[in-house]
Amino acid sequence: MANKRSVANIIREQRKSVPLSLNQLSRLSGVSVAHLGRIEQGLRKPSPRTLQKVAKPLGFDLDELFVMAGFLSSKRASFSEEERDKLRTELNTLSKRVPSDIKRITEIVNRLLMS
Repeated sequence: MANKRSVANIIREQRKSVPLSLNQLSRLSGVSVAHLGRIEQGLRKPSPRTLQKVAKPLGFDLDELFVMAGFLSSKRASFSEEERDKLRTELNTLSKRVPSDIKRITEIVNRLLMS
């Protein structure tokens, strides 16, 4: 579940505090000005891919932004070593099927499993 503040407000406030204009954030992230504007107005919910693109220019860790957007739980998972090994094996199998962005996905999942 997302924070009390909306993702739109979080992105807008962070962009202004950096400070970046919508045009600057667009150039740095590769997300169109129009789409960023709609996100900040709360007319569109950003996809995980969009969040991935804007996280670094806004100074967020990707997992932090995913939690704020409600894509990840803020609760830390508790797994046995056996469960972690099974999940890593499954992740490796799945990663062979999804070549794009898999390195970052693997990093995020490994960080979550190690927490």
